[in-house]
Amino acid sequence: MAGKRQQPGRPLRLSGSGSQISWRVSEHWAHQRVLFKVLSGSRAHGLDTAESDHDTRGVCIPPKRYLLGLSHFEQWQSEGGDHVLFSLQKFIKLALEGNPNIIETLFTRHEDWLFSHALSEPLIAHRHIFLSKNVGTKFGRYAIHQLQKIERHYRWLTSEPPSQPQPEDFGAKRGENSPKFPDTASERAYRGAVKHFRAYREWRKNRNPKRAELEAQHGYDTKHAMHLCRLLNMGCEILESGQVLVYRPDADWLRGIRAGSMSYTELLNWVKDREKTLSKLETESSLPQEPDHATAEKLVVEITERYLYGERD
Repeated sequence: MAGKRQQPGRPLRLSGSGSQISWRVSEHWAHQRVLFKVLSGSRAHGLDTAESDHDTRGVCIPPKRYLLGLSHFEQWQSEGGDHVLFSLQKFIKLALEGNPNIIETLFTRHEDWLFSHALSEPLIAHRHIFLSKNVGTKFGRYAIHQLQKIERHYRWLTSEPPSQPQPEDFGAKRGENSPKFPDTASERAYRGAVKHFRAYREWRKNRNPKRAELEAQHGYDTKHAMHLCRLLNMGCEILESGQVLVYRPDADWLRGIRAGSMSYTELLNWVKDREKTLSKLETESSLPQEPDHATAEKLVVEITERYLYGERD
């Protein structure tokens, strides 16, 4: 595997991204016990621009006290969330769940590996054990989450801003301490409206200026749309061929979407058709229904034992 190799316990020297990355970790050991680290995000997808962040994801082996004692460690991330380190156990659990970000990390192309310890090789050699029909489904779910964001923001952009919901609007009468709703359905509807209104206020308050510019130019968030289309295509590819193409062969088409090549209506129609394809592939795919849990557990035990044994040398 590409990248520098490191013996357990020696300080990690970062390389590969061309930028200076500062790792400020409260767990001072984390950056010394990295199993592997890769580029992630738009740069790993081949969709980066000059302004794109240098995101990374990695896996580490916690010290023995976190594995056998009372201390606990699952992951660390930098303040802005650009750099993430998972414990091996947490990483494998997420991979078995079909988490798209974790699956992408396992299948990141050779050129985007920034560091690898020799003990990462058994994991990468067995990475296909994590692929199942569930993975394709998870990519589809992540895509729909992106679509829901786009649709919600589109409504906020094209409609009158929502007003502060009042209990009386939902049939409630003022009580001494709290409003009295006629039934639970009315109370649930009120709480849903409050949640929606708060989300709108947060969106307005923390709105990303670059995203706002895209929405002004194209009528909706085309960057979200680009990632939505990428996720759906990747889900279909995984189910159809068992390949996880992190560095995108359709990068030019995806960049076009970010640049506004699809209208909002065209995007919705494309998603509808692609969802049908994904659903069809879920039934036809030759992938197993579930990942190989037994082999995954053996890998965690073997890699951890060998790493800890190496520290004794």
